[in-house]
Amino acid sequence: MELSDLSQFHRISGACLDCGRQHAITARSLACACGGNLELTQPLAASPDRLRHGVQTSPQSGMWQFEDFLPLRAGWGSHLQVGGTPLLDLGPHQGPRLWLKDETRNPSGSLKDRASELVLAVAAAFEIDEVIMASTGNAAASLAAVGAAQKTRVTVIVPRDIPVAKLAQIQAFGAEVHRIEGPYAAACTVAGNLARARGALNRTTGLNPFTREGKKTCALEIAAQLDWQPPDWVVVPTGDGNILSAMAKGFSDLKACGLIPHLPRLLAVQTAAACPIAQAFDPRLQGGAQTTCADSIHVPAPMDERAAVRALRHSNGRAVVVDDAEISKAVMAMASRFGIFLEPSSAAGYAGFEKLQQQGGFATDERVVLLGTGTGLKDLRVAIAAAEAQTAPCLHPEDWHTLVAPPTWQEH
Repeated sequence: MELSDLSQFHRISGACLDCGRQHAITARSLACACGGNLELTQPLAASPDRLRHGVQTSPQSGMWQFEDFLPLRAGWGSHLQVGGTPLLDLGPHQGPRLWLKDETRNPSGSLKDRASELVLAVAAAFEIDEVIMASTGNAAASLAAVGAAQKTRVTVIVPRDIPVAKLAQIQAFGAEVHRIEGPYAAACTVAGNLARARGALNRTTGLNPFTREGKKTCALEIAAQLDWQPPDWVVVPTGDGNILSAMAKGFSDLKACGLIPHLPRLLAVQTAAACPIAQAFDPRLQGGAQTTCADSIHVPAPMDERAAVRALRHSNGRAVVVDDAEISKAVMAMASRFGIFLEPSSAAGYAGFEKLQQQGGFATDERVVLLGTGTGLKDLRVAIAAAEAQTAPCLHPEDWHTLVAPPTWQEH
């Protein structure tokens, strides 16, 4: 059954990002015959004033406040509040003004909940009882969390070396977990084969166009929180490219219907261990590291590369590559300077911002939004290593007087 045949779905269609072929979107036919990813299109016929009023007066919470921009009605969502995360003003930062969109406040602690919420709403509307995906960790935990709320069976395929905190989170939510040898691309192949064999919905990022639609609500919220005056830049930690393409889609939708005057420039930040999107956009950028602490953005073969590179070009964006030393420093800096604890993959965005700022990439009057995509509680390895390196010997109670003189403050 096509989505356009069902009253609970808004009128949408899809086009292949590779060959341009138009598609009727169905719940299980989510890819083009050429192998390219699809992008959903949904006409927004209402005036800017009516759309703005609809957002401001919506009875829905979180991401469903933007129901008019989504392909599915809010009644199919879970009881969790996904989205509605704060935009934190971090103040001037040696010139440009800095904000953080704190996606760690989502139910599973990451921005990926936005995609899982929409994909599982689609599954609920079609009475599909199982959703399967490949993931490096965060998206699997997200799917497991929302799946538990929706009473939908969730099966995830993850790498063998997934961080233990993420694995524990996935299992706590009751998902069926299979760890495999090999890279993320191998996990994607296994997930696709298993979804077809079981008749399940495949949520794998990039391959499922509803993931982009869910994540674009982050861009919609940023614009609304800034009173429909978009920032000059949005900094996106980038792995498979789906968050990057989703942010571009959200801002493009807003500009197309007249709600914002211009598109922000996008800055993609990748790890030196896997930077194919950055290098496709700017071949001068160099990687070369063999491993990284930023597992969530360690994607050598990104599933949404074409859409991500297009997003950078369309927004007149930039790309930056950072190494583990820069990422580890950013984890501790975000925590000590701003009281925000991000996982390494998320803190990579701040590392990239600082690197481009040192290169003179931002004007002093520009406004920059960082995406805080995942909480530091998901991957404690960098923070634990820093704590072990700085831990002093235990103090004897009788030596309390040595604490009278405060220690010299050292900012990371």
